[in-house]
Formats: sequence, structure tokens, C-alpha cells
Amino acid sequence: MNRLEYCMAKTMLQPSFEIKIRNAGVYRFPPAYRFETHNHREIEINYINHGSCIMGINGIFLPLKRGDCLAVYSGIPHQFIVDTRETCRITQLEFALKGIEGLKEELPFLRDGLEYQKLSGCENVNDLMENICRIFRASKEEEEKEALLHLGFFQLFIELSGKIEGQSKGKSKKGKAGRIAEIISYINENCEKEINMEELARKYGVSSRYIRKCFQEETGMSCQTYISTLRIAKAKELLWFTSKSATEIAHETGFGSSQYFCRVFQQYTEMTPLEYRNLWRGQKAEELCIIDF
Repeated sequence: MNRLEYCMAKTMLQPSFEIKIRNAGVYRFPPAYRFETHNHREIEINYINHGSCIMGINGIFLPLKRGDCLAVYSGIPHQFIVDTRETCRITQLEFALKGIEGLKEELPFLRDGLEYQKLSGCENVNDLMENICRIFRASKEEEEKEALLHLGFFQLFIELSGKIEGQSKGKSKKGKAGRIAEIISYINENCEKEINMEELARKYGVSSRYIRKCFQEETGMSCQTYISTLRIAKAKELLWFTSKSATEIAHETGFGSSQYFCRVFQQYTEMTPLEYRNLWRGQKAEELCIIDF
């Protein structure tokens, strides 16, 4: 028995050990869907099966495309924004852990002090997540189900830890991915201002064509769609939580004029800002998603 096997066996025998699932399934969200900033005591893992989305974590916006996986740790504020152009289908797990201290040194995914982990090329991770979802929703004896779930989660933790170690070794922030990461960071900090593609290209020493091509490859959406998604998400927040006028919101979200803001908002959401304000008052965002299984 190797050290990891020993630590896993020892952990499972501890009376304090527990894995409690709050949510496990595959969900489909409509275009321009938004789930407001929230946090919970569970760890949340999301795998993108189809489409693209943006996860906001403590003010940091992370674009995600098919094959990406994002883990958000306990108590970390986060929000979820779907691309304005297409639906997004994700596999999601939310679970709480107890009595795992003996595994934290062995498995990087379980270490203390983490806020989130973003990983790419996670098809194997998704297979393990969907297996957990099937077990969780199956009609089985409780003892059998608990044993299968524990084994499934340990497989998942090992796979995620391996991805984290592999990604940290190859993380250089150089080349295309590093430059696009810098551009994303700039857009996140300045999306309420006018962003000119040619000026952005000059700022980072590349062509605007290069930005458009590489941005699509790295994030699964165009640069302009990403900017519009952030702006519309911010506009939705202001429509929902304030009584500000369309003119004020247009100014605060980088649209320039209320006419342009209303036109783009209706183009992306198929409703006017006023219709959206009236629709979302008192409505739970969860009601708009579809459970695939």
C-alpha cells in the first residue's frame, strides 16, 4: 500500500469523515442567464459541456469554454454569467467535506487557503463528475450508495490534483495564452469605458486580427461578445437592484447612449431594459435553468 492509499484508507475510517452532497447534476442555462453573487459552505465544481460562460470570483472574471473546469472553494463569493449568444450546459457538484485533514498534503485540490482552481482539458474530470451524479440520483441502498460515492469522490480528487500539479508545472504565462490573459484582465478592469480594438492591439503589440482569433480560441467567445456580456451583466445588476434610469445605466456600463444601450440589450436578451426590470423583480434565477439529468 502506497502513502496515498494509506492516507485515504485512514481518512475513511475516521469517525469525523463525511462527504455531504448538496447538489449534483447536469444543467442547461439560457443565453444571457445570470446568477447573482453568492457564497456557500460547500465546494462547487463546474465543468463546461457546451457553450461558454463567465464566472466572477471576488471581482475577478474568468471566461470558461467547453472542456474547462472551475472549482470554487467554501465561502468564496462568486457569480455566474452565460454568454449572451448561446446556451451553456454544465456538470455541477456542490459538496461539503469533513475529517479530511490527513489528505491535504497528499492532494493539492484539498489544501487550505484556496479560493478557486481553473483547469483546462478536463474531459476525464467530467466523466468522474457525471458518474458521481448518476450514483447520487440512483435508487440504491444507502450503505452501497455511500461507499460508491466515497470512491467516486476520491477518484475525482486524485484526477483534479493531478491536473493542478501538471498545470502549475507548465504555467509560464508566456505566449498566446499569457497575452490573452493580460488582455482579459485589462477588459475586466475597463469594460465600463470605451474599448477600441485597434488601440487595444497597439497597447499589447499585436494586430487586432490576432486578438480576435486568439481570444476566440482561448475563451470560446469573441472579444466583443465578452465585453458585451460583462456590460449587459452589469446592466442587469443595476436594473435589478437600483432604480437608475436607462441613461444612467448606459453611462455606467460603457454603452455611451441610452438608445444604443436599449438596442443592444434587446438584441441580446429579447426584451427591453424595462421589461427585464419588471420580469426579474422577485423571481428566482434557479427557475430559468433546465436540469438535463
